[in-house]
Amino acid sequence: MKKLLLLTFAFFIIGCVPHIQYTPYLEGDCVDRVLVIRQELRQQGYESEIVLGGIKRGDKIEGHAWVKYKDKKTGEWKRIDNY
Repeated sequence: MKKLLLLTFAFFIIGCVPHIQYTPYLEGDCVDRVLVIRQELRQQGYESEIVLGGIKRGDKIEGHAWVKYKDKKTGEWKRIDNY
């Protein structure tokens, strides 16, 4: 089971690599960026969480990570994508 989880995570990380070119303001892949974004949101007092999933690009589904945070005024959860 541990090997399966490790392989799944490895394929997920590899799938995030193509997104590097879309974010000149932060280095690394989508996982690196969501860690930074989530930390900054938490430092500002926002409830936030990291979401691991996939996005469809053409006929392929690629691994991706993004952050959801809870708006302080409305209580609504909002998504921050970091291509």
